[in-house]
Amino acid sequence: MSKIFFNKILQRYLAREWFRTFLPSFACFEFLIFLGFTIQLLHKGLDIIALRTLIPHLLIQASPYSIPSALLTATAMTYGRMSADHEIIAIQTSGIHIHKIVTPILVVGVIFSLITLSLSSEILPRSCYKIMLLQERAINNVLAGRLATFQKKIDLYPYQIYIGSVENNINKDIAVIQYTSDYVTDVILAEEGSIKMNENKSKILLTLHRGEFIKPNYNKLGEIPRVGLFNETTFEIPLKEKRRESSTKYLTVFQLRKCNRELDKELATYVKQSPDSKQDKDSISHEFAIYQEELNELSRKRKKFILELKRSDENLARQKTKIEGLENESKIAKNYILVANENLIQAKKEGKSDSSMEDVGKKIMQIKETIEREKQRVYSIEKKMNTAKQTISDETNNINSISQTLSDINARRDALLKKYSAIENDLNIASKKELKRKNDISIHKRLSQALSCLTFIIIGIPLGIKLRSGNLMVGFGASFIVILFLYYPLVVTGIVLAENAFIPVIPAIWGANIILFIGGTFIFRRMLVN
Repeated sequence: MSKIFFNKILQRYLAREWFRTFLPSFACFEFLIFLGFTIQLLHKGLDIIALRTLIPHLLIQASPYSIPSALLTATAMTYGRMSADHEIIAIQTSGIHIHKIVTPILVVGVIFSLITLSLSSEILPRSCYKIMLLQERAINNVLAGRLATFQKKIDLYPYQIYIGSVENNINKDIAVIQYTSDYVTDVILAEEGSIKMNENKSKILLTLHRGEFIKPNYNKLGEIPRVGLFNETTFEIPLKEKRRESSTKYLTVFQLRKCNRELDKELATYVKQSPDSKQDKDSISHEFAIYQEELNELSRKRKKFILELKRSDENLARQKTKIEGLENESKIAKNYILVANENLIQAKKEGKSDSSMEDVGKKIMQIKETIEREKQRVYSIEKKMNTAKQTISDETNNINSISQTLSDINARRDALLKKYSAIENDLNIASKKELKRKNDISIHKRLSQALSCLTFIIIGIPLGIKLRSGNLMVGFGASFIVILFLYYPLVVTGIVLAENAFIPVIPAIWGANIILFIGGTFIFRRMLVN
């Protein structure tokens, strides 16, 4: 009975000593991480007024990182002081197993793991979402009454350009909004301006006239602080592939899991259509772009040949109509010749019986001239007809050639469309798998971050016993070494490997915890043996 009572006193003493170290450690890490977030936002352009409203959210964002770090520091310092004061040896000598002084802190680690899990999986995403809503309300307040409607919106993250109207190729009522992460840092309003693209230097040149620089006020949404006025200003926006993504940090773990279940249902349908879908999205996208370019080229050729075929058909019809007209004209000319020959015979008969030979001779000459003229006309008509027939022959050959070419193009196009459809299907599958992998990474990253509390305690106990020091600086130094030079490099490496699909998500994200857990357990067991 006395032994049980003694164990309870010892565990209370251990918990009290541990919390005396944990609270200042947590405060220090929370302040340092909060300060890092603050400096980062101030460097990106967020002002002090806007930052003041975001302090609670920044503290929430810092907590999932500061709690595990404080746990490691507190554990190392507590057991380090006990080891330095030979309290652990005294406890073991009194017949109490070392597990009795480890179990309470492990229970505390489990409790803090649950707290960190709730922070990172539920509270932190909601906080990020509130920040986004806050900045949207602030920017809507800036634009209210100044740009009620807009004809065009250009998204060039970290900029968004709103254009109210366009008159005589001049943009009117322009608003330029600059983002940094989830915050709007600067807004420029101008009466008019011009936007020119320089593709060679991959940038956009923006020239604005008669406007003002303003900053959204996150603290008092009714106020719009004016920073300065300008008559004309010019600045460049680089054209980059970077864009503002719909981040998973706004979604809770349950929302991410729900999204993954929906993706699984969609993927199940896709897999039935394309069982041999490729996994590499980049190669699929490259192949998709090649097929798309080839299809566009075939479409241009097809359009060109269709226009040429249409012209040939029209020319063929014109030549056939021309031949019909020439044939009628030739018949008329031949009839004239026939009639003229009959008149010539009649005139010669009249010349034998008539005494006026001079008049008859003149008449015969006129008839002969008519016959000769009509023969020349027939010859000219036949020449035109031969030319038209040659043109018909050429156009017929051209039509046959174009038709064959079009047939080949259509066959190639149909084959490409099938491949294009299959590649598009594969690309959709790869995109959804990538999104699912991204969601899985976010889920397991939050879970592993929460469970790192227990891991840090397991590594902190043997670390503190080995250090044999309860000094604050020694505890902080050891914690920074483990966190900055061991844990987070492993975490970052795992995330990179998971994002690039080199290894599965679970071993990649949980690798740092597993390595530290095994290492801490191994060291602890070696200490027990010794």
